[in-house]
Amino acid sequence: MPPAAPAAFADWLAELTALAEARELQWLVQCPGEGERAAHAQGLSPADYLDRLDAMSEWRGCGCGGGS
Repeated sequence: MPPAAPAAFADWLAELTALAEARELQWLVQCPGEGERAAHAQGLSPADYLDRLDAMSEWRGCGCGGGS
């Protein structure tokens, strides 16, 4: 599969940025890089990718089992 056209990635990234701003998650996409290019190449929508980033950013505890 040939690489995506730069304009297509730019549009995808613009949509991702707009969604992040709307959801107050700009900090998740402040420095786009290889992760965003890979998500775009895999065919993930900006919304799906932002959902994944948001899920990964949530605190799930330390895993020690010492919570309430």
